[in-house]
Amino acid sequence: MVIPQMRLRLLRASGLEIGSARIKSRVFFGSRNLKIGDGTFINVGSFFDGSARIEIGRGCSFGYGAMISTSGHSMGPSTARAGADSALPVVVGDGVWVGARAVILGGVSVGSGCVIAAGAVVIRDCAADGLYAGVPARRVRELGEDEGTGDGN
Repeated sequence: MVIPQMRLRLLRASGLEIGSARIKSRVFFGSRNLKIGDGTFINVGSFFDGSARIEIGRGCSFGYGAMISTSGHSMGPSTARAGADSALPVVVGDGVWVGARAVILGGVSVGSGCVIAAGAVVIRDCAADGLYAGVPARRVRELGEDEGTGDGN
């Protein structure tokens, strides 16, 4: 078992740009084209394909099995619907919480202070301080700056 600090050293040695983050086991990074800010937490089984640049801000949290997929395909003809490959970057602002099994697709920016609900599929930009849920994800609630400062009960 690799202890968390050793995991960070190994990831940095492989060329990933990672601040003082906490990264659990079985997290997949598909390339070194990645930046993760200080205080970010990435839980078990998360997946970051890295075909294009991924930038994750400070103080973010990613739930079990969260995914950022920067790669995709254009629509092809009926004989082969998955057409030409494409890759678009993803930017996640500071303080974002991405729930378990949520998916963020290429070309998307998630504004600071957002919550992406578990299982949501983000296909468009998310404005700051909103709760996004569903498939495709839609803004379902405004979040105040101080919201969530209670004890969680």
